[in-house]
Amino acid sequence: MSNDHPWDKHLGWFDKLAQKLRPFIPFTALNTVRRHLDKNSKSILDVGCGKGEPMSSINRKGWLLAVGADSFEPYLQECRKTGLFHDLVRCDVRNLPLKADSFDIVMCMEVLEHLEKEEGEKLLASLEMIARKQVILTTPTGKYDQHIYDGNPRQEHKYIWQPAEMTKLGYEVRGCGLARFGGEGGVVSRLPVFCKPVIYLAWVLAGPLVYYCPNLSGSLVCVKQCVKKTDIRETSKL
Repeated sequence: MSNDHPWDKHLGWFDKLAQKLRPFIPFTALNTVRRHLDKNSKSILDVGCGKGEPMSSINRKGWLLAVGADSFEPYLQECRKTGLFHDLVRCDVRNLPLKADSFDIVMCMEVLEHLEKEEGEKLLASLEMIARKQVILTTPTGKYDQHIYDGNPRQEHKYIWQPAEMTKLGYEVRGCGLARFGGEGGVVSRLPVFCKPVIYLAWVLAGPLVYYCPNLSGSLVCVKQCVKKTDIRETSKL
């Protein structure tokens, strides 16, 4: 006898629809990332690319030469199946084997929180070194536990960065979603399944508020325009 709830079938359909629409819904993290991408860029490095889902939206027209980097081979295998990346690099994000100024955009989504603070600082320095034009990243701001899943031992959260910390490092910071809504132990996980669509709608409607008030948000989109020494020298000649 099946233990499935009568709502499960409908909510499964709802989840799939929400995933497809999310890149096009204003103030969601992926939509914010897409809107902030430097449109004059020609290449992008996705650090901690995972299974590659964001790239299907970000580079769906193939306007960027895309390279993914991740340490977990099963994720890279999934990325190879998508055909979204021109190349994939298996490496530890704490030791990226890439040259300075080798990509126009360096993207790093939902990775920073999986490192200790000092490791995260080193990663940010590496991202800024590799990027010619722009670093763009997402990271949760609300403190919640996340344990190992997908058999990937590096999915556990280690340090949660706050908006003020990212601003101090020179990033433009925008908020997405409501704090303490998602994740293990979040509001959504504690409510009956049939409430999920209503909660998701509330989350979307809160978008404009948390976008400009990232301290209320559950996730951050952080963007930094890279100014290289060569750019400074050229500017000083004017």
